[in-house]
Amino acid sequence: MTYRELSDAFDIYSNRYAESKYEKLLFFDEYEKSLFLTQAADEIVKELLPFYDRNEKIKKQLLPITKSAHISLSSVSSDHKIKASTLTYKVPVDVLYVVLEFLKTSGGVIIDRIKPLADDETAYVLDNPFRTPTTRPYAYRNSLTVDSDSYAEIITSVLANTSPVYFIRYVSTVPSFIVTNDLLDASINGASTNVDLDVTAPLEMLHNKILNKAILIAYEAKSDDVNSKVVREKASEET
Repeated sequence: MTYRELSDAFDIYSNRYAESKYEKLLFFDEYEKSLFLTQAADEIVKELLPFYDRNEKIKKQLLPITKSAHISLSSVSSDHKIKASTLTYKVPVDVLYVVLEFLKTSGGVIIDRIKPLADDETAYVLDNPFRTPTTRPYAYRNSLTVDSDSYAEIITSVLANTSPVYFIRYVSTVPSFIVTNDLLDASINGASTNVDLDVTAPLEMLHNKILNKAILIAYEAKSDDVNSKVVREKASEET
């Protein structure tokens, strides 16, 4: 569906839901529809991510927001690093879930596959020589934040003077579902306009799920308004 079609479908789904549950309709403006669609898409994607690696259908569903990047070494003060010799790479701001990662030499040869580490594992790995391979290149990844920028900190036997490049394939954060040309003074995730409402919105294979979830989120957010409106109208009918 296009953004315009999603807006129209939201109204249809909303009316059906309201009539079946409250027997009354509830109005949602374009900002609210954009907000709830974006929130629904974000929640659905995050629910799918734990199953990404073992489900081909999910990989296809999330393909529109799956990206790749080749990242060169970034300079970070050793005060922020686990060890002075670790390699640091500034990662894209929209990384949500890493699908694949490895290091390459400047000649393009794959040096190593990388194992991500939970924060509480890092010190244990560094202090335990038996967990660190010595017969082949190795690499572990930890996350690092400096001045609001996110970095991958690679703990590895590969030396910085080989100019290793960090390759990353990842599922990106969900883009905003803006279903109007301009949200005026409002914005969603920093976006406030959509220049072409007739372009197919992202995550097309999930549109029906997104709509259903968006309606539930919308009515939960307005539950107090809905219930009070129903009570007022029933009271008015009785008088």
